[in-house]
Amino acid sequence: MTYATSSSDQQLLTALALGNEAAFDALFARHYAGLLRYATSLLPYPTDAAEDVTADVFCTLWTSRTQLAVQGSVAAYLYTAVRHRCFDRLRQQRRAAQEIDVTDELPPHQPEAAHLRPDEQLAYQELHQHLHRLIEQLPARTYQVFQLHRDAGLTYEEIASLLDISLNSVKTHMFRALRFLKEALHVSGVR
Repeated sequence: MTYATSSSDQQLLTALALGNEAAFDALFARHYAGLLRYATSLLPYPTDAAEDVTADVFCTLWTSRTQLAVQGSVAAYLYTAVRHRCFDRLRQQRRAAQEIDVTDELPPHQPEAAHLRPDEQLAYQELHQHLHRLIEQLPARTYQVFQLHRDAGLTYEEIASLLDISLNSVKTHMFRALRFLKEALHVSGVR
């Protein structure tokens, strides 16, 4: 049995609990790309680590399908699971780096706009780095809300539920983040 894209995540989760592989496939197809982007934003290097984390979340979803008790949004549940797995992976990497005492730097970010001329690629890369530095200057909670909305694609309501804050708080954090970024880019001469 195949499931239409209009099937709700909760319906798919109920079918998944009964061992329905088509429901699992539908959830996977619906959420994998977004979860992978989110994991990549948390674990940018190496990219296979983000793929491993995302695949592991879906493996766990399948193996523990009969015990799942998802409260609220399935998407929020999956994004939270990916976030926790990413943090676990980062802790493991930090411990391993301390044991080995490696001081190698990560490779620089490559612009995704490979079709640009070299001077445009350089400008793109500089803008990307500048914007990334500005985003990192956001207060912790504002940064978290901004990242969940922009990188993970969660709605304001899902973010509010995930972070256990009010919808208006989410809106305020997004407004402040965007205002800060616009003002900072304007001051630096970027339009």
